[in-house]
Amino acid sequence: MNKQNSSAPAARGGITVLCFLLIIAGQAYLLRSMLFGSGASGLPMPFCAELFFCLLMTAGIVISCIRPTGWGSKLGCAIALALFILYAAINILQYDIFSSAYLSGIHAEYASMGGALVALKLVLALVGVTAGIPVAPRIDDREYARRLREKVQMQQAEWAKASAQGAQKDLNDTLEKLKATLSEEEMAALLAQLQQTAAQSSAEKPKPDPTEDAHGWGGGM
Repeated sequence: MNKQNSSAPAARGGITVLCFLLIIAGQAYLLRSMLFGSGASGLPMPFCAELFFCLLMTAGIVISCIRPTGWGSKLGCAIALALFILYAAINILQYDIFSSAYLSGIHAEYASMGGALVALKLVLALVGVTAGIPVAPRIDDREYARRLREKVQMQQAEWAKASAQGAQKDLNDTLEKLKATLSEEEMAALLAQLQQTAAQSSAEKPKPDPTEDAHGWGGGM
């Protein structure tokens, strides 16, 4: 049971939670003057869309905490990737608006800081979405060696079976040729000679020495 669960696909929910929390906390800090000043009703449309995606990220955090498989099925993964593409498109199209808002939130002197924060937010979103995709766990060395050994044994068994079938076929072909070329008397003499040779080989086989067994079990000097 545990072995099956350990081999089931799983998402890296901790990474998803961390990335989405960083984005939400960053948005709350960088847009604090807009959120707590004019309120959500007075926000421009791009920032309303940003708040909507923050709500989606919150839902993603909950899903990652309660479900080990993350987005789950292929449909769930496709929806998550589609939402990220939409999120990235909005941020790219409204790049100047987000960059200026982030610069005013951190009071930076360099204009490039706003663009860097936008890029960092998109990178975190991409990492969080991809981490929610379930993947098969990495096979450890022992499991890999076990599977490799099983495959080798199966391959050896197939080779032995093919070799036995080939030897049987060659023997049958040889017998058919002998039957076609030899008479019944010659065939009977050949079979008798083969049986005699096999009996001599069995008789000449050395028998085990009982004294060696006695020495092996501590029965002699």
